[in-house]
Amino acid sequence: MYCAYSGAKILVKQESASLNKLARLLSMLLSPPVIALGAVIVFAFYSPIGLGLLVSWQAFLLGLIFVVVGPVLPLSIMVARNKMTFDVKNRGDRPLLYLAAIIVYGLGALLAWFFQNYCIALLAAAYVGVTSAVALTSLFWKVSAHTAGVAGPITALVWVYGLIAVPFFLLACIVGWARWCQALHTVAQLIGGAIIAILVTGSVYWLLWGLPAFL
Repeated sequence: MYCAYSGAKILVKQESASLNKLARLLSMLLSPPVIALGAVIVFAFYSPIGLGLLVSWQAFLLGLIFVVVGPVLPLSIMVARNKMTFDVKNRGDRPLLYLAAIIVYGLGALLAWFFQNYCIALLAAAYVGVTSAVALTSLFWKVSAHTAGVAGPITALVWVYGLIAVPFFLLACIVGWARWCQALHTVAQLIGGAIIAILVTGSVYWLLWGLPAFL
């Protein structure tokens, strides 16, 4: 009986370790910068309203610098120097990182607007709004930046391209499971991050774009 019980415990531990590895892998593969990259590619190469004064590769490069790489560059440098981890578990480290990201997003939005590339401009503007909202919320509640970082750009895609993009919201659910599995957030915090991103992104697009494509 003891051997059977010990064997069962080992199996449970192995299964838990495997799930944790899968959760970490999914967190990386579906991290906010990866989702942002996907949105930038779509808006740069398949814009329904043109690219303004830019061509596709220029729009992509602008989005890559100011929406994908630039906002997470300070964090990446700190991680490379072993000063913190990508999860930024110390809440005191987050305000400056959020501020740096907001500044980069804002510069990207202004630059894209100057070149009349409104798809990238609005995407960057939505990131300014969502990041600001998450930063303020994080002062009193550990809301999930990961689910926000996935739900926000997907909301932008749904707004511009219509219901065909709705299934991509499943990615937010997958990321939420991965973060919950690693005990990094509660379900409420995960849902909260997604709701903030959807509401803020929707508001930005409502004001600057107009009605969503599915209406």
